[in-house]
Amino acid sequence: MLFVFFDNCMTSRYLLLSKLAPDSTSYMNVAKALQKLDDCELILKFVRELLEITHHRDPTVMNRIIFATAQYGHIDKSLVIFEELKKYQTSLDVVTFNTVLDMLGKAGRVDEMLHEVKLMEELGHFPDIVTYNTLTNCLRRLGRLDLCKRFFGEMLERGIAPDLRTYTALIDSFGRSGHITDALEMFQKMKKSHQPSVYVYRALISNLKKAGQFELAEKLTEDMSSSASELIGPEDFKPKNKGRRFRKNG
Repeated sequence: MLFVFFDNCMTSRYLLLSKLAPDSTSYMNVAKALQKLDDCELILKFVRELLEITHHRDPTVMNRIIFATAQYGHIDKSLVIFEELKKYQTSLDVVTFNTVLDMLGKAGRVDEMLHEVKLMEELGHFPDIVTYNTLTNCLRRLGRLDLCKRFFGEMLERGIAPDLRTYTALIDSFGRSGHITDALEMFQKMKKSHQPSVYVYRALISNLKKAGQFELAEKLTEDMSSSASELIGPEDFKPKNKGRRFRKNG
């Protein structure tokens, strides 16, 4: 295992020294090696070497390693890397924090996620639309309507306009919590500035049925069907930069 790890490390090191951008396969190979490595000191040694090579560049390389490692289910190893990056503040950016917030939120580690949001600002990295969408989307799954509303209010105060993802998360959060009237009001508000998506209709219809609002659910189903050709669909949500996507093999 150590041989594989060092082989992948050397490959990454060679690419970076030659100033060639590692591709997604390179990041996945590093993540695979980290997956079976339990020695934190070896991980940190690798991280420090990469930081030495990339200190004059943006944090993209480390961000993608953190992301790829988390994709393989090793959040704690991603956090080991993240904690090391905090010692070198120039190696962090908003994307770093957004990546960490997403993996903590998906793991249900809300307290840690909120701690990192606070630290993010203390270090001078201010939340963007991706940050707020990440927070509201993760918190919606956990049933934390209180926090969804808090962050929504905060982003409005900062002049950040909600997008379709923001509205979808909030509408679903209201619906899941049984606040059907609020969900419908938010839906109408969203329609004034955004074309609805298939997802928001489905979420709202599902929550209406759970609340026993079958007639209204049927009405929205008919509305969705009649405007199907105009709705935002799955293709519109796919990342345009395919190079940033990582897939687990096996």
